[in-house]
Amino acid sequence: MSDHRTAEASGYGLAINPAVDGFGSHEPSAVLFRDGTLVFGVEEGRLVGRKHAPGRFPTRAIRACLEHADLSLGEIDGVLLPWRAGSGTDAVERRLRRIGRPLPPIETFSHHACHAASAFFPSGFEEALVLTIDARGSRHSTVVWHGDGGDLHRLAAYPAPNSLGYLYGAVTGYLGYRVFGGEGTVMALSAYGGPNPEIRSRLREVVETGPEYDVTGLVGGGIPSGIARLEALFERPRAGPADPTDAWACDLAFETQRLLEEVVRSICRRYLDRLGTGTVCLAGGVATNSAMNGRIAADAGVSGLFVPPVPHDAGAPIGAGLLAGDRRGSPPSVYCGPSSSQAAIDRLLRRRDIDADRPEDLAQRVATRLADGAVVGWFQGRLEMGPRALGNRSVLADPRDRGARERINAFVKHRAPWRPFAPSVLDSAADSLFEGSVDPYMTRTAAVRSEARRAIPATIHPADGTARAQAVSRERNPRFHRLLGEFEASTGVPALLNTSFNDRGRPIVATPADALSAAGSMALDLLVLGEAVIECR
Repeated sequence: MSDHRTAEASGYGLAINPAVDGFGSHEPSAVLFRDGTLVFGVEEGRLVGRKHAPGRFPTRAIRACLEHADLSLGEIDGVLLPWRAGSGTDAVERRLRRIGRPLPPIETFSHHACHAASAFFPSGFEEALVLTIDARGSRHSTVVWHGDGGDLHRLAAYPAPNSLGYLYGAVTGYLGYRVFGGEGTVMALSAYGGPNPEIRSRLREVVETGPEYDVTGLVGGGIPSGIARLEALFERPRAGPADPTDAWACDLAFETQRLLEEVVRSICRRYLDRLGTGTVCLAGGVATNSAMNGRIAADAGVSGLFVPPVPHDAGAPIGAGLLAGDRRGSPPSVYCGPSSSQAAIDRLLRRRDIDADRPEDLAQRVATRLADGAVVGWFQGRLEMGPRALGNRSVLADPRDRGARERINAFVKHRAPWRPFAPSVLDSAADSLFEGSVDPYMTRTAAVRSEARRAIPATIHPADGTARAQAVSRERNPRFHRLLGEFEASTGVPALLNTSFNDRGRPIVATPADALSAAGSMALDLLVLGEAVIECR
């Protein structure tokens, strides 16, 4: 490391998830901190057009961070890695040298500690039980922490491959979906199933539940061997993608989801009692399971739950930055990615000879079209980090339209017609629509109140009456909040159907050019790029 810089500190630090050479395998990302505050962050897959971008070093994401602050790599005070991978650091250094020199010092952190930091420090809780659950993070798959003020204390750890992420991944692959990508579909499928004593009994032959869970009897050899074990266990070969017409597959998804929830809730009960607290933080890839999160939030002993908007590996660098800097500062904004000026958008439209209106009242115009049944691509401000579209890179529709789910799945998202969509709701109206708590990041499901089901049927999971909702505040996203307010003024409904602005198998759009390209294949009625409104048909 003879070329590490020694010049005066700039106040900038870079944290990356390399996703190569022993540092995980997917969700590469980079985030930039200035004086301990997150100022920019983006996933590599969004910039290269490859969802999850497995096995790719985040070169584009790093360059985007540097461009945002008009810096060279040599002006960065240090690079933080949310992994301890020994000799793998040399490979990271080689890739960084291709971006710039001199090379800043590199500091490594425990992967699970980074997940824990990303959840606890922004939570606002003075004390909490913190669970970090993923496929594996170096040596461990699940770690239990006590968050106390500005510190995290490890209480217990479950070594890999005793992995709830592996368990769910094996079932995902067995049911015909892509591992590390299709788990959300299996979660949605589970709501169509029900208790199946035979399936549960077979699973119990190879897994143990409770706070001392052990799933190595199924996935001790990893996910591929776990899929083979499922084939032998149930005497059924791995099949194509399952759907709600396959009752047995739905029941397997149900029993897997129930097993996951039983285990995590039992760990919560044990340690909440031990710590004498009621607040819980969750992070790691398994914490993207919004149904599990919703069940935990509803437990009698849980007084508060926080799941960060980027709970999976792309968010681990955020935790690394928090560990290295101001642990108890303001929560990082999820809207921290690249943006495009209106002037740049207008130049792009002129080059492509695309006509666009610029209405005096954008929110009113778009709300009126939504109320008339239009499906709208909504591109605003800075790109969100994380797996959910939260009002800056969204496809929006009228939640009152019962046929919207099937129509958007078929012609806009090009995916199975039974897949559910989420509602975004004015924060002031969330309690009137949902029985459970609703957060700003779509991290948990909540039951829709019976009197509200007629208002937002397109956003309710048809099998269990829940929704993975987003509470939108004026402070976090003023433009999206205003659009929701105008839609409520027009229809009386303070919510919109909100799904991510991407076609099936593609990442969420990052640039206006991405949005134009996606709009051409997604059968949108209207595309809104900043202030510009484009009729798509």
